[in-house]
Formats: sequence, structure tokens, C-alpha cells
Amino acid sequence: MTRNDSSLTECDNQEMKLRSLMLLERRKDPGSKPFTRAMHWTFLSIVAWIALSGGFTWALDITSKERFLKDKESNWEITARKLTYDEKKSLYLAEGDVVISRLGQTLYAQKATYDQKTGIAEVFGDVRFEAYGDILTGEHGTFNLKDSTGQMTKGRLFLHENNFYVSSDSVEKIGPNTYLAKNCRITTCDGDKPDWSITASEVEITLEGYGTIKNGAFRVRDFPIFFLPWARFSAKTERASGILLPRGGYSQLNGWAAEIPIFWAISDQMDATFYQRIIEHRGYMQGLEYRYVAENNSTGTFLLDILSDKIETKNMRNPEELNLSPFARTNETRYWARGRADQQLPMEILARFDADYVSDQDYLKEFTTDLRGVKVRPDLQAISGRPIEEIRSPLRRSALRLSRDREDYSLQALSAYYQRPENPSFDTTPQPIGGVNFALLPRSFAGAPLYFKFDTDYDYIVREFGPKGHRFHFSPSINYPLFFGNFLQIEPSLRYFRTMQWLEGNTPGVNYQSRDVYQVQARATTVLSRVFPYSWRNVTALKHKIMPSLTYEYRVPKDQDKFQPWFEPIDVEDKVNRVVFSIENFLDSRSEDEKKGTLYEQWGTFSISQPYSIKEARRDDDPTRKREPFEPLEGFLRFNPFSNLFLEAEAAWDHAQDDITTAGISLSMGIDRSGGRKDNLHVDYQYSEDGTKSLVYNFHVNLVRGFAVGNALTRDLEAGTTVQSSAWIEYLAQCWGIRFTVDKLEESGTSFMVNFRLLGFGEAGS
Repeated sequence: MTRNDSSLTECDNQEMKLRSLMLLERRKDPGSKPFTRAMHWTFLSIVAWIALSGGFTWALDITSKERFLKDKESNWEITARKLTYDEKKSLYLAEGDVVISRLGQTLYAQKATYDQKTGIAEVFGDVRFEAYGDILTGEHGTFNLKDSTGQMTKGRLFLHENNFYVSSDSVEKIGPNTYLAKNCRITTCDGDKPDWSITASEVEITLEGYGTIKNGAFRVRDFPIFFLPWARFSAKTERASGILLPRGGYSQLNGWAAEIPIFWAISDQMDATFYQRIIEHRGYMQGLEYRYVAENNSTGTFLLDILSDKIETKNMRNPEELNLSPFARTNETRYWARGRADQQLPMEILARFDADYVSDQDYLKEFTTDLRGVKVRPDLQAISGRPIEEIRSPLRRSALRLSRDREDYSLQALSAYYQRPENPSFDTTPQPIGGVNFALLPRSFAGAPLYFKFDTDYDYIVREFGPKGHRFHFSPSINYPLFFGNFLQIEPSLRYFRTMQWLEGNTPGVNYQSRDVYQVQARATTVLSRVFPYSWRNVTALKHKIMPSLTYEYRVPKDQDKFQPWFEPIDVEDKVNRVVFSIENFLDSRSEDEKKGTLYEQWGTFSISQPYSIKEARRDDDPTRKREPFEPLEGFLRFNPFSNLFLEAEAAWDHAQDDITTAGISLSMGIDRSGGRKDNLHVDYQYSEDGTKSLVYNFHVNLVRGFAVGNALTRDLEAGTTVQSSAWIEYLAQCWGIRFTVDKLEESGTSFMVNFRLLGFGEAGS
């Protein structure tokens, strides 16, 4: 391939700026993060919309990088086997393996002409335009570079980011940001014979605006499934308001249900989704999901569902109704409001708000699954990192916490409200509506190796029935660590606790009480460690560290027998005189990464501790009762060598009973498979001698040829009942998928769900 130097110089002087017609130009702020939306439908909802209005709106999941660079002064460079310029006609001609490029964009053709007077450029033969992974091919293209219009025949566009293919007999650019495609086909399936596609006689798209489809049809292979006389979609790179994915479902308790979500992109920092639902046996339910993102990592997510229930009064003679709860219900308006917010305030104050309020005790059990349930809405615990009460919990907690944390102290204000959903006639639940906590972190005292720490908190507690008043607690402590070489540390400490309570109002009897506790403790610790050479992936060494320790604790409470739990049950402070021997093990890894350098990670910990009660060994109050100085032996294990495996286990062994009194195991494991798929397993087992014995597990396993199966189970082993179970089978092809799910809940019966997935266009459920 050779250059014609004189022609190239002339081309550079004219600064030819060829632009491809078919490449959909997108512009965005490089610092922003684009949201995506899917083109949504189900067969039933489309038929309904067509019957009512002849068309509908949905959001199109086409996101992209900026298609053209903002440097408009960059020149196009041309190479060809032959490149000439006709000065009389002001016409440039390139022939043979033509390559026209400019900063990330390249146009290939066998022949290209450019008329300098008219500004019209034409390309012929095996036309191919590549930009940022997207590819446009065609037979012939004509472009007017002056008014940004043009036409491409037999065009095929591939959008890499979401695997979109758009094929058309003719595509015109009829304005600076508007395109018109005739006789086109859209799909996300690879190959010349896609499993599904959308065909249309005409599609018009306005970038950063909306597009319309006329005379469209959804096809499986080449067979038309349903007709789209008219449809409208969003062609914005940012979030776009519109109708989202319709859903449908069926449950044994509530019957058939249908849902149409409407998304509102309020601004760059907030959005809302409105859910309109019709439930066969219950009536009309509305839902709201509101989200916002502000500066300094401030975020919030709030959810509300409200139902005007056809069943206003609970039938207390119906066993299925009583299976939900033994409490009556007479409310027609039923709702559940919940949310999480983390908001940074002035003066480095962080506000954390948790909301959880439900209309009645049966709501969550009746609407756990299907369209309205906790499973199909955002996981607030995963979003905020703060737990949410279980659906069977007798209390729902809402709270506001204001905190200011510094290097040397922590100051927090807290207000909490605990709801009893069954709405008892005499509610004695204590409500700590106002509280303050201050913690002075350990600091050196007068420059000496003596460390002082101080904790204090205050609560104002009210309730509908029962005593209310004030509670104040403070606890100073002093630590004096001593080091004997590199292998022995002895740390004695002294701590004092004082708790005071005042009753409010003219309560007969004693209105004030206090309790004092004195504690002395001494701990001796040594550290043994060794580094082992190790080679696995990027890991170069492992370090095993052992920390044996011996702790002596002596605690003496005063006036314990006079102290009463006025506001809430509290642990009775008894005299403590014991020794605890423990061994802690740590396994750390060192790895070398070319980009991040040397990394240290903790793969696992294992600890075991054995307390011995000197007080119990010296007890002589009842000679007939055998002394049991050895308290339960406790062990704890955490193993997390890589992100796909996490194991945590704990147990306690009671010497007197010669049995395990408490135990818990939690295992999460993932196995990466080809095509971005993943096998997942999670098991959680809990046991305690007071009657708790439960098993929770779920797994999802990919089989062969795109098939996968899964199962989830929550079982009360002590009662021998299955609280909830789910099973599903799934098939995923390259551009589509289907999942069939059966969900069974002890209280609300069985529900069925079928989900269809189209790559790039979202998911439809029924």
C-alpha cells in the first residue's frame, strides 16, 4: 500500500472530516455512570395495550460509550492503493483497500469519493466502519458532511456493549441527531438466523430522545408471534422515564396478579418507580420505590406498598387464616413502609435512618413471594449493611442514629421505635425514643504508658402501658500494658460500672435505683509466628500466627439484689471470679500483583477458649450439688481464602451435660463457569439447647447445554416443619432464557412464576 504525498497534503489542508451515518452518536459526561433500561413486554400485556391504545412505551436498553471524540479539529487520515485529487471538480478519489481513520474510528471500503464543493462523500464496496467496538457494514453509503445527513444501503450495525444487531435495507440520517431505518430487523442473537428478532417497516430514532417503531412484529426464528402496530422507546444513554417490564403471577392464596411498573427519572441524583398491581382476590395495590444519591456517599432507598383489601375482616374460623397468626384483623387498608438512608450532614455528622412499619401482623406472610414480596424488591440489608427484621419477628424496628466519629472519641444520638404489628390492647413494649452515647477511645494518661477509656450512655424510655423514665450508665477504665521482650505482654486493667434509673411521674414506691459493679482484669499474651514459602496463583508466602493468652477476671456487683428491671429485662450481674485460657490462630497470605504491588490478606482465623470458674470451685452453699467449675468450651472458625468461598462456624461444649449447647455453621461457595455463569451454594445451620434448630440453604447449579437447576429451603428442624421452599429450572441460550419457579410458603401456600429473558431487552415474568 502506497501514499500519494501531494494528495495527502491537500487532504490535510482541507481537513476532511468524514462521519459515518449509521453509527449512533452518544454523548455523556465521562465522569457519570450511565443507567440502562430494558425494552419490556409480555404477550398478554402487549395484547391489552394494543387493544386499548394501539401502542405502548418501553425503555430500550442501549447504552454506549461516546461515539465521536469531542476534538472536532482532529483530521481524518486516508490510505489507499490509489489516492488522487481532481482540482477542476474539487473531487477526491480513493481506490483499493481504502482506510479512513481518526482517533479510534476507522472506515474501510474499496472505493471512496469526496466532493469538496457539495460536501458529499460516497463509499462503495464492503463498507465497514469500526468505532470503540461497534461495527457498521454495508454496500454503499452517501454522506453530506455539511448538513450531517446521508444514507446507507443494506446496512448492518453491531453495538458491542449490549450485543445489539440492527439490519436495514436503507438507513437515512434526516437530521443532526435523527435517523430513519426502513425494513429493519433488531436482535441480540449472534448468527444469521437469530432465535428471536423484531422486524419493522420503519424505525425512527432521535438520539438522547425517543424512537418509534411502525408495523413491527416480534418473531421467534422467522415465525411472527405478535404484532406491534406502533411502539415508542427511549434512545437516551441516561436513565429514561417510561413504562418498564410488565409482570404477571399466580399464588394459591391471592390468585392471579398483574403488574405494570412506571419509571420516573426525576434527576441525575434521584428516581422513582411506581408499581400498579391488580390482585385477583385482594384488589388494587400500589407500590413506590424511591432512590437518591447525594454527595459524600449519601444514599437512600425507600419502599411503600399499599393495598385496599377486598378481605377487610379476617375469618378466625378459617384454618388457613389462623395459620398466618392467631390474631384478628379488621383493617381494609394494608401497607408496608420500609427504607434505609445514609446521609452526611454538616460538622461531619452521619445520619443513618432505618424505617420498617407494617399495617398488620399477617401482611408480610401473605405477600412474601410473587410480585409484591420481599424477594422481588431491593434487598435493604444488602444495600445498607444493616439487618432487617425477619417476616416472623414480633417486632418491627425503626430508628434514627446521628453519629460523629473522630480518632479519639465517638458521639452518637439514637431514637428508636419498636412496633408490635398485632396491635395488642395493652402494649408494654419499651420505646427508647431518645438516647445519647459517648465513648472516649483509649488514650495515654499524662504521657505515661497508662491508657484511659470512658463510656457513657443515656436513654429516655416511654411505653403505652408500664413504667417509663430515664436510664443513665457510665463506665471508666484504666489499662496498663507491660511488654517483656518481643514475646510476652501483660495488661492489667481496672473498670467501674454505674447504672442509674429514674421513674417518671407519680409512681408509688421507689422512683430511683442504682447499681455499681467493680471489675479487675489481667491478661498475659504471647505471640508465635512462622512464614512458609508458598506458590499458588499470585500467592508467594503464608504466615501462621498463634496467640495463646491467659486472662484473670474478678467482678463484684453491689446492690444487685435491690436492682429491678423497670424498663426492660437485663442480665443479672453476679459475682465473677474466673480464669480463661484461649488460643487464637491467624493465617495470612502475601501475594504479588503487577498493578497493586504486594498485598496481605487474612485467609482465616481459629480460636478456642476455656473458662474456669474459681468461684464455682470454692462454692460450699449446697454440698449436695456437684461443683462445675469448667464453663462451656467455645470455639470459632472463619475461613475465607478467596472471594468465592466463605466459611464461618462456632460451637460451645458444656462439660457438665457432656453435650454441645450451641452451634452455628454458615457456608457460601461459588464456582465460575464459562459464559459468565456461576454455581452458587449457601448453607446456614443454627442450633441451641433452648429449642432453636433451623436449616437454611439454597443452591444453583449449571448443568449441560444451558440448563440449570436450583433449590432453596428454610426448615424448622425442631418443629419438623418446612417454613419456605423454592425450586426452579432454567434454560439460558446465547440471547434468551426462561426460568420456571415453584415457591411454597407455610402460611400462604404455593405460587408459580415463569420468567422470560431476552438479552439486552430485560426480563418478563408471568
